[in-house]
Amino acid sequence: MFAKFQAALRQQSTVLWVLYLLIALGIGYQTYYVWTHNPIHNIWSDPGRHWIQGGNSEASDPLSMTDPVLFQLYIGIITKLSLKIPALIAFYTTLLCVITPWIWYRFFRLLQPSKLAATLGWLLLTWLPSWTNIYAYFMQETLMLPLLGAALYASWRCKRKQNLGAFLAMVTLWALAGLTRGVCIPLAAVATTWLWVVQPDKVRKAIYSTLILVLILGPLTYRSYEIMNVFAPHGIGHMNAIYQKSGKKEVKIWYYREDGAKWLFGFQSPSLDNPILQPLSDWTSRRTGTVVIYIDIKDGIASWKSQSEKIKLTFSKYLWMTKENLVFLFFGPSWPDNNRNWLSGEISHQMRWIWAPLTLACLGWTIFAWRRNRKQALYVSIILTWFVVQGLAPIVVNEGRYRKPFEGLLIGQIIFLLGTRKMHERRATISNPASSVKYKQQAPTRQSHATELRLPIRPSSTVHFRRTRYRPRRYYKTYDRRRIYGK
Repeated sequence: MFAKFQAALRQQSTVLWVLYLLIALGIGYQTYYVWTHNPIHNIWSDPGRHWIQGGNSEASDPLSMTDPVLFQLYIGIITKLSLKIPALIAFYTTLLCVITPWIWYRFFRLLQPSKLAATLGWLLLTWLPSWTNIYAYFMQETLMLPLLGAALYASWRCKRKQNLGAFLAMVTLWALAGLTRGVCIPLAAVATTWLWVVQPDKVRKAIYSTLILVLILGPLTYRSYEIMNVFAPHGIGHMNAIYQKSGKKEVKIWYYREDGAKWLFGFQSPSLDNPILQPLSDWTSRRTGTVVIYIDIKDGIASWKSQSEKIKLTFSKYLWMTKENLVFLFFGPSWPDNNRNWLSGEISHQMRWIWAPLTLACLGWTIFAWRRNRKQALYVSIILTWFVVQGLAPIVVNEGRYRKPFEGLLIGQIIFLLGTRKMHERRATISNPASSVKYKQQAPTRQSHATELRLPIRPSSTVHFRRTRYRPRRYYKTYDRRRIYGK
């Protein structure tokens, strides 16, 4: 039995080393990709907007106040550290690209008990084209993905430790993730509220976490109100909500300030350019026309509300827009990293077909295994929250790029199901060895005395009474609480 146990350990160790080798090759590929597709060479459209906003620390135009601030700070730091030298920009971007799957691996290690399953998740995320391709551009997802993984890791660390320090670390990381992409805010609300309710020391955790949020969000709230007359520490997302609610193909927004300054910006979702279901279908969106928004900055939130109330959202309109939004989310190409002239871009473009069926398969597996995994309902709740906010809420016109956090969450759920399945199989074998065919064939009989223990004897005369790994039988002698028998 011990020999078979050792053989199983050696086999698992071999598989781990193979996975580590593949991960090392994947890291090499990530490094090569970022250095050959340097984001400094792709300054146009949204990446160009982020680069300009981050590089100009004094920008206070309405568009700079629309986007979350943390990614602008990240671009500003990269600009200062690199002085816009392409090699240094590629170096710092490569570090972020490589460390992102590792952060999620650390989360997978806490999510479930199997190191092998967690390492498999690390491998999958390292070689996932859509998670590597995006680092060729200055897009918010490049910072949001590692911060989301770190926030999830901190959440499960807090779930295990249940102390004040772990809870405050979790709150801080979720706050930073929310300052990168607004979709992280409801996920943060679910995770932090859940753990606060089920853990002790509620008063101190509430007081200190509120203090942290005030220190982080308070100055940003004042900053937003001072410039735009809107309380929006995470950025002003009202334009996206009005664009989605309008059912139009394009949005144009005018900003007016009392000193006579005015700005005009125009946007169109990349999901609306081409039939995204080709070659299976020529389906295109029903959206046509342009919605024009006029915002008087001195009126603040009242101006946004008046523009939103002009557009009526009926139930039938909500249904067709939600149907289109789900199609965009699960089948839309991930713009701007869908350049099909690159091999990785072509692979990423074709992989968009796997996420919807993989989601349904994972959902069925989760329901089937729910009875034994129901104590881990927090992670499922976070995934469902993402789906409701990103897929069903009428807050934004979706595109394939918004699917990236879900890809990591879905792979995490698959890793969780794999890891817990192995654990339950092992427990079932230990609790009922007679059900195992191997045990039935061997039918071992063990003769031992109640006062005897099997302990390893080292070459020296000293006996160490501690747990050790199993060793071959010849290394063991008998101890009966009174003396050690010689040869």
